[in-house]
Amino acid sequence: MKRFVLGFVVLFLAPVAAAQAQTDWSTLVTASVSSGFAVEGATTIDAGTAKSLHDRGVTFIDSRSTRRWKQGHIPGASSLYAITEAALMEIVGKDEEVVFYCGGTDCSLSPNACARALTWGYEKVYYFAEGKPGWEAAGYPLEKPE
Repeated sequence: MKRFVLGFVVLFLAPVAAAQAQTDWSTLVTASVSSGFAVEGATTIDAGTAKSLHDRGVTFIDSRSTRRWKQGHIPGASSLYAITEAALMEIVGKDEEVVFYCGGTDCSLSPNACARALTWGYEKVYYFAEGKPGWEAAGYPLEKPE
């Protein structure tokens, strides 16, 4: 009987718990008319901090569409619009720092990507809320693919 109960727990409850963890990412994101988005568990950074992290070689993820990425992005940033755990893991390890950005404070793509990364076990997650517009406004260079 003990084996049956243990088998039930492993076979049926573990996938339920995993599915629950996968869906809870949305609870980490809050929106405000005055301040845009916030992501519980991620560190929100400004353009100056983003530049410092960039200069240190931290991985940047552009959450905008590939079309937008091609129009100009933070140098070296990877385009990852349709984020999945496997796709993110191909770019950056769970123990590494990662910065997510998108089209600015009114864009929900990067806060949602941050939240997903956090639920997948990433701990060093930065949310660059000002995104590409903030980077550009600070006078930092953009890159365009040839």
